[in-house]
Amino acid sequence: MQENYRNAFTEVYEIINYLEEEEYNKIPEKVRKIIEENRNKDYEYYINENIPFEEQKMLPETKAILFNFFRDYLCTEKQREKIKKVQQIERFKIEEEKRKKAKYMDEVFKNKKY
Repeated sequence: MQENYRNAFTEVYEIINYLEEEEYNKIPEKVRKIIEENRNKDYEYYINENIPFEEQKMLPETKAILFNFFRDYLCTEKQREKIKKVQQIERFKIEEEKRKKAKYMDEVFKNKKY
């Protein structure tokens, strides 16, 4: 497993241990176990309780994992629907951009004289 992900699992492990018990238990035990077993035990990560969570330093991979945890286990159904809509819009934008680039490349090669 890539070192960044093992370090991210360490960060996630520390962060989810700060959750209230009710929230913590919403994350399936199997998922928590995977995080614990695959974390880098040599990597030290501490939460600074004097700064807001949003300002904590963490790896991009940690943020992605936490986002998925929020979406899949912790948010309300209304929040989940909103997230799904935003993700659909973003995927559509990415696909549209790919189509535009492909069309441009087709035009470049179509008009190129060899």
